[in-house]
Amino acid sequence: MFERDAAAKREKYGRRVKEGLDRAFTDPDLTRRELDLDGDQLIVFSDHHRGARDGADDFWRCERAYHAALGWYLEAGHHLFLLGDVEELWENPPAGPVEAYADTLELEREFHLAGRLDRFWGNHDDVWRHDGDVEKHLRGRFPGLVVREAIRLDVVAGREPLGQLFLAHGHQGTLDSDRFSFASRVFVRYGWRTLQRHVNFASTTPARDYELRANHDQAMFEWARSRPEKPVLIAGHTHHPVFGGTTPPLPASRPVEAVVHELEALRGQTGATPDDLAALRAELEQVRTKPYSEPPKTISPPCYYNTGCCSFGDGDVTGLEIADGKIRLVRWLDDDGKPKIKLLAEDDLRTVLRAVGATS
Repeated sequence: MFERDAAAKREKYGRRVKEGLDRAFTDPDLTRRELDLDGDQLIVFSDHHRGARDGADDFWRCERAYHAALGWYLEAGHHLFLLGDVEELWENPPAGPVEAYADTLELEREFHLAGRLDRFWGNHDDVWRHDGDVEKHLRGRFPGLVVREAIRLDVVAGREPLGQLFLAHGHQGTLDSDRFSFASRVFVRYGWRTLQRHVNFASTTPARDYELRANHDQAMFEWARSRPEKPVLIAGHTHHPVFGGTTPPLPASRPVEAVVHELEALRGQTGATPDDLAALRAELEQVRTKPYSEPPKTISPPCYYNTGCCSFGDGDVTGLEIADGKIRLVRWLDDDGKPKIKLLAEDDLRTVLRAVGATS
């Protein structure tokens, strides 16, 4: 009985997500654009949840890593896609995050002025679906900015069509984030935010309801697999990196080898205290033990990718790159905390699109 009820709930949930994504995908006003693998390069970030620099702000700790990433991609010539939930507007009125992160917006403005910025709205910043709010709060820095729900990219190599990417935040169809977002926003702003500010607790990184997260990932994969156009879906929303159907583990903040080396060196020092050794041994056992998560899954075809987020509690950010004919899951900062790319996973995008297009 329990298994039948759970299966029925999953089916109903998947049906709602499908309806929401179908609506966005078939919107007659949806923007379509070409992406040429022979020359174009882009970076997709989502789920910053920029707040007001208080205890409820989940982006503050990631600001330095994100700025480093933007500096690199700006000079390297990438197109920047901000895939929703950029500002935390369930907890704050728009003026708060916009004023608090003026420097961040100035960096993003450089992409915009170069013609290399696309912004999307998610559930936590769906205020930007209203043109009047965009005009009031954003267009002073971003002249002519359009904040869209989704986009379809027709991938080509020269003149050869290869397939299609569909980019959307990924909340479409969910009850709390789409249909009943007003009620959710009231609770978050006047209930949860107050608690966060008192305890300085990061709430958005990553989604901790493993069953809900797995159901949502599965629903987005099933949607992409079932569409006759055979798109590859790129989304955010769950804060959970997914790479073509796999869920690659995020590496520890320090490599195991570095901790082992430091522990061995400390043991050889005459002045080492038991507390010093205990602290390093605790770190060693933590970084070499696999964290709890749902069992890893590989799904086929590889038609669903997720950016992760820009509000991880350790200050790192993840995103999806497309460049040199590859799609890559990347992390900023690297294992040593330096402003460098950490490559987490990589696939040949032509191969991905061919595999997705070949499914019946």
